[in-house]
Order: sequence, then C-alpha cells, then structure tokens
Amino acid sequence: MYDMTDAVQAMKYRAIALNGQSVAVNLSGGQVLTGTLSYATVTGLWGSTTYPEALTVTVASKAHVVRIDHVSSIGQG
Repeated sequence: MYDMTDAVQAMKYRAIALNGQSVAVNLSGGQVLTGTLSYATVTGLWGSTTYPEALTVTVASKAHVVRIDHVSSIGQG
C-alpha cells in the first residue's frame, strides 16, 4: 500500500534539492507553476530539522505559496 506521508516527504526532499533553481511545479489540480523555487529546512533547538509544509515558486516577480501535499511533481524547468 502506498503511504501519502512517504510521497509528501519525497516531495520535500526534491524541493530541498532544487531550492533556488528554475523549476516546473505540477499541482494536483493540473496547474503548472514555472519559476524559481524557494524551500529550505529550518534548524531548531538541539539541531533538530523541520521541513516546512509549503514551498514558494516565484513566477514573474509574484510569489506563489503552495502546500507540499498539493504538489504532484517538481522538475527542473
């Protein structure tokens, strides 16, 4: 059985790998955002790592904040 939390975590890792790059973000509703990706982990107390639940894609100077669980794929664009 496929666990949705695995898919979300995989999308977070992909977002980290492509942070700051030009990407195409495919949303679950069929839309595509093409722009610069902003996504970074946050280091908390005692070195713990927090993965944000949203990423930002800047398209033509407008920032779009998207929840990770609404993303179906992220590719270099």
